[in-house]
Parts: sequence; C-alpha cells; structure tokens
Amino acid sequence: MSGPGVAEDVQQRPGAYWRDLVFSRLLPALFFSIFLARQLLFVWDGLGSIHHPSDYLFVLQQLLALAYFTMLVVLYSTRLPKRGTDHRAAVVFIAFTGTFSAIAAPFLPGGSRREGLVLVADLLATFGLAYSVWGLAYLRRSFSIIPEARRLVTGGPYSLSRHPVYLGEVIAAIGINLATAGWLGALAVVYFISCELLRIRWEEGVLGRAFPGDYPNYARRVPRYLPNPLKARS
Repeated sequence: MSGPGVAEDVQQRPGAYWRDLVFSRLLPALFFSIFLARQLLFVWDGLGSIHHPSDYLFVLQQLLALAYFTMLVVLYSTRLPKRGTDHRAAVVFIAFTGTFSAIAAPFLPGGSRREGLVLVADLLATFGLAYSVWGLAYLRRSFSIIPEARRLVTGGPYSLSRHPVYLGEVIAAIGINLATAGWLGALAVVYFISCELLRIRWEEGVLGRAFPGDYPNYARRVPRYLPNPLKARS
C-alpha cells in the first residue's frame, strides 16, 4: 500500500534535493571510501609487521587515519541541511584542490627518507590525526569541504580554538611528509596550508552570517588558530 505514496513523494522531490544528494553526499562519501579501503589494507599490513616498539606508533597512526576516513564517509552521508554557504567558483576550487594536494603530497616524486626525522614526523602525524578525529567527533554532521554552516559547534576542541579540524589536518600533513617529501611534496603541503587559511576566513564569514547573534561572541572568546585554554576559559 505504501509503494505508490513513496513513488509520488520521490517524484515531488525538487531537483536541488537530488543534486545535493548526489554531489554533496554520495559522491564525496564514495571518494573517501577509496581511501578508507586503502587505509584498511595499511592497518592490516601494519598489524602483521610489528617487530620494534616504534612500529606501535606507526600502527596507531594508521588506526587514527582509518578512523578519520571512516568518519568522513559517515558524516558526508548523513550531513545536516546547510544554513549558509559560499559557493563562489574560486572558493570551491581552492577548497577541493587544497584538500587533494594534502592527499597527493606523499605520492609525489622526488622524495627521500630522512631517518633522523622519522620519529618526529610520526609523532606529529599521530598527534595531528588524533586532534582531527577529536574535532570531527564534535563537528559530526556539520562537516564539509566547501565553507558551509549547519550548526554552531563550541564544545570540546572548539572551546580551545575555532578550527581544530583544520589545525589537526595541517599538523598531520606536515608530519606525514616531513621525513620523506621532496620539493614537490613540500610545495603541495605549502599550498594545502595556504588553502586552509583561506577556507578559515571564508568559513568564518559564512558562520557569521548564519549565526549573527552567537558567532561574534564565540569568535571574541575563542582563538582562531592555536588553542589557548586561558583565553577560552576567560
């Protein structure tokens, strides 16, 4: 009995609904699913090749990366409706190319392994991934690559700085590439950081317009970039 009603409801959905479903939910979720599957293989290989104490740090890093990509897939699939956005062509281009530059940096040619930096690099990458996962756990269904506003998140790491996911991603990108990247990888990381800084500015503009009563007070209370517990509590 419910079949005709469901079909009628589907037919009445506006085109914007289907565009949002395909391009803002399904395609990004499928894209990050590729990295999720790849990360599963890394974790499996890492668990089978533990021979030294330092290998546990590498496995932890891979598990955090697995959690990060798993959360991206789930959060993209279940995102809340947006209350504000900035879909200018330059904004979309920089948001996506910046994200992909961080993903591509470790695979660019010209790098060599610098043994003296491996431990520092692994510690930075692990901390950055952990901080990003913590931020995503609070951001939840409000995550997006393009600057958008869904709800105002102020708890957890968002009480220490206004953009903890970006901060964690930058630290992780530096750590992942520090011990192995060549000049092409280094340029990719610099481009990624520059794009993150631009996204922060644009995202704050979107949030300020979407939450004109709450966001300015939050921005005055909480630092933009680096955590400052003393200022956050004042």
